Amino acid sequence: MVRQVLRFLVRLPKNRTLQHASFWALSFLVLLNILKVSAEIQPIDLVYTVVFHIPIVLVVYLNQSVLFPLLLAKQRYLAYSVSLVAGISAGAVFYILLFSRWIDFIFPGYYFIAYYGFWDISLYLAVYVAATSLIKLARGWFRLQQIEQEKTLTELKALKSQVNPHFLFNSLNSIYSLARKNSPVLPETILKLGSLMRYVIYETDVDKIGLQKEIEIISDYIALQKIRTSEGDKVEFKIEGDPGETKIAPLIFLPFIENSFKHGLQRGKTESFIKIKIEITGAVLNFEIENSKGLPVETGLQEYKGIGIENVKKRLGLVYPGAHVLKISENDKVFKVLLQLQLK
Repeated sequence: MVRQVLRFLVRLPKNRTLQHASFWALSFLVLLNILKVSAEIQPIDLVYTVVFHIPIVLVVYLNQSVLFPLLLAKQRYLAYSVSLVAGISAGAVFYILLFSRWIDFIFPGYYFIAYYGFWDISLYLAVYVAATSLIKLARGWFRLQQIEQEKTLTELKALKSQVNPHFLFNSLNSIYSLARKNSPVLPETILKLGSLMRYVIYETDVDKIGLQKEIEIISDYIALQKIRTSEGDKVEFKIEGDPGETKIAPLIFLPFIENSFKHGLQRGKTESFIKIKIEITGAVLNFEIENSKGLPVETGLQEYKGIGIENVKKRLGLVYPGAHVLKISENDKVFKVLLQLQLK
């Protein structure tokens, strides 16, 4: 019951006044049925319940508006505890004075009395303080979760916006090279780039995309790169397993492939190669890519880890936390990337 009430209050619209009004309306209905003197609710019960709420409201808002921000939020726990006990005690004394001395002047003719003693009313006040404190803390926790989620989504969008221009920039470089040579394959290359741009701009603004579609884009990208180089026959791309309905985060593999083309194919070098393999086994996807080194050993791996790779590593941490393994290694002749994704 308490959990359901808490969920209801947390899910109320972000109108604080409405939240508070709903809480006190619920409190009034509950206490009215507890404090009524007969089976039927009488006007005196309504008045008594309203007056009964006065010390409760004062202590609750003392805690919420003063003690919380000034003491608890600043981690002054001892001072908060002492002040809270003092506030509850003062509220109990106020209740006793209200109903034993002052109430007859406010509502003459009703003959109200203080039904509860100091400890009884203190328990009432403590319960209300605890309940409202839990609601406040829960609301703060949900808000913190929302902020963290918004922060994660914002960071992911920022990382995607860095990946996409990087990918397009490299593709435009390929077209520029063909244009300078007046290559007859230039129109076909522009069409392929147009298809890739449509994918990057219109289809990747989602959390996950079909693996089959990502494979098709990789194939188009490889075809685009082969057009501009005479080393295209040294590129090997294999798919093992059935992609089926498998979905992955978009543009995870392309930065690695871009870097392989950048560093792996060196004109006139007979041992140049690029090997790409995607293997799907149940809920596990293995991506492997190897390429020959086209840079001096001392600058290889550090140069290889460019902006695109760093962005992918950050995205993997956000999209697949604890569900991926990424290894980038090298020796004198080969760069190798192993990426394993847990898809479920």
